[in-house]
Parts: sequence; C-alpha cells; structure tokens
Amino acid sequence: MKLDPVQLLKDMIAIPSVNPMRVGTTEPVERDMANYLEQVLRRAQIDCERQTISDGRENVIGVVHANQRDNSKKGLMFNSHMDTVPVANMTIDPFDPVVKDQLLFGRGSCDAKGSIASMLSAVVDYAESSHREVPVVFAAMADEEFSFSGSWKLIEREWPVTACVVGEPTRLARVIAHKGVARWRILVKGVSAHGATPELGRSAIYDAARVALALEAYAKRLETSEPHMLLGRSTINVGKVNGGQSVNIVPDRCEFEMERRLLPHEDGLRVIADCETFVRNQVGDRIELQVEAPYLVDPALETSSDAAIVRALGDAQRIEFGSESELRGANYGTDGSKISRAGIETVVCGPGDIANAHTKDEHIEIEQVELATRLYRSLLSKLSK
Repeated sequence: MKLDPVQLLKDMIAIPSVNPMRVGTTEPVERDMANYLEQVLRRAQIDCERQTISDGRENVIGVVHANQRDNSKKGLMFNSHMDTVPVANMTIDPFDPVVKDQLLFGRGSCDAKGSIASMLSAVVDYAESSHREVPVVFAAMADEEFSFSGSWKLIEREWPVTACVVGEPTRLARVIAHKGVARWRILVKGVSAHGATPELGRSAIYDAARVALALEAYAKRLETSEPHMLLGRSTINVGKVNGGQSVNIVPDRCEFEMERRLLPHEDGLRVIADCETFVRNQVGDRIELQVEAPYLVDPALETSSDAAIVRALGDAQRIEFGSESELRGANYGTDGSKISRAGIETVVCGPGDIANAHTKDEHIEIEQVELATRLYRSLLSKLSK
C-alpha cells in the first residue's frame, strides 16, 4: 500500500503528544501516537512491538526482514521521536493541521513528525518490495524532548543494523556531529529573618547574585576555549532562577538551574565539577552553596565523514537532487548520540528547518516532506541492490 506522507503528517499533528518536560512523569504522553503508528505498521504487515520505558511511555519498533538468503547482512535504522514540546502561547491551533501557502502548520509538524511521516512512507514501500537485501528497522521514540529516555531504552537491545538515519529538521543536510548537554542545579543557602530586621539574616539572593556573576565569568572563559571544527565552542546557560518566599522575609535559599552544552570530547560530570571549582574560587568560602548531581547528562555525537551511511546518504542525494548536501554540525541534541554509543554509525538528516521548531506557529514546507520521502526511498533502494 502506498502511504501519502503529507496525509500521515496531518493525522499525526492531530494526535497530541506533548511532553510535560519534567522528571519522573508516567503520563501516557505518546500512547495515542504509538497506537496510530502500530496500526499503520500492522496494516502493512510489518512486525511491530512496543518497548516499555516506564508506565505509560513506550517506543514503537517495526522490523522489515530481509528476504534474501544471506542473513549476515546488517541493515539500516530510521529513527525519530513522537513527543513534542508544550503548546503554551502558540498563535495557531496546535493540533489542527492547516495547510497555507504550501506550509503545513501544527505542533510537531517540523519537530519531528515530518520526519516520522517521510520515514514511515519509505519503510512501508520497502516492505512491499520483492528485493529486500537487508533488514530495516523503523524506531519511533518517546521522550526525546526532555531526557532521551526512549533512545537509552532502545539501545539496551541489539538490533540487526549497522547504520541509522535520525530524523530531525536539518533541511535534509547531513549532520554528523552535535553537542551533548549536562543539566543541573546550584542551591545558594542563606539565613532567614524578618524583612524589618534584615541585619539578623543573610540574603541568599544577594549571595546568589555573586554566584551569577561567577557563572557569567565562567561563560566568558568558555568563549576562549578551543572550538570544534563543526560545533564551535562549549557554552553554558543559566536558564532559571528561583528564590525567596515573601517580600517581607529575608530569603534563605536561591536556586539556579543551568545547562552546559558539551563537545564530543567532553565528559558531563567532569565539566560540572570544573564549573563548581571555578565558582567556589570566585565567590570564596563565606557563600554557602550546594551543587546537586545532574539530572541529565547526554553525550555529544560525532560520526566520521567517511562512514558508510554518510556516503550512502550523499549518493542518494546526488541521485534525487543532483548534488550532495554539505556536512554540518548542530548545537542541539538528538537521539542519535545514544544510538551511536551502541556502535551504530549515525547521521542526522530530516525535513524542515530547525528555526521553525518549538515556535508559536510551528510549520514545515510540504515540499520538504516530499523530498525527504524521495531521499529515504532512494537510500533504501540503494541498499537493495
């Protein structure tokens, strides 16, 4: 059966799969999406399973088996994610897939249901082919937007593949490196007192201001560090500050929440320890602060430009578009770095523009979805020869 990737995408946009963006949730965020994808796979007579991450959250895995005698050949994985970021402050109906001026609007249209639609359409075509030289795995992930727990679960098992294409909005450029991330909190402690007698307390907010200046200095130091050829330099961002109880109480605590973007050679735990040492040296012993263990440490991705999947995808681009895309790096993270950790050569390549992801009017060019489908089909056709 031929699947229209644009109709698939419309169907998926209409299915809410919003990640609550917090630790330990067991909300069935992706369940309706998973049900939909499983139905499509089973209608195409593709072996399908659900991989449980936690109560209420599951990956969906479809496996198209090779029909040739040589079972030693390892195949290809197509991987993308089902969850989306929240929808607050959007200026469009996030779950109404409207087409205007050849753009398809809706939450997840660009990041990353457009990739899922193109990949699924290509995989179903491959499943119906009489020449399937290698196995192909379609893997739809849960919880990419917050903690990548779906991809960590995925690699607990071995799959019959040596290569993977991860679908993220790259405008079909080949991304062979991206940054990792470490996220953690720093708690600054003070002494509470009545607001009328502040001299009897110690303001955690005043002390936290000094910590903030130290973190700014640390960020400046990173600006002079050695850059990566595709990714530039490491960065740090203090994204959230929370302190105080009431306007008439001297605050006894103030908390920073921050993230450090990691280069491929960097270890998340080590850079957090380095940041802590720098801050303590800057503010001195009088300020009491507590550095919490990170709640997320996610590795960076770096794949050789000579990797077979990178070259094969370039060949498919030449066949379909007349030329290869350039090789790029990305500042954001993806499920790809975990898959790469499992020894699977990984490249990130999908339809849409990252500038349109997570936005108040998220959208994707219909042409991008159609081009991606052609590209993925061409790649699979190449593997079948």
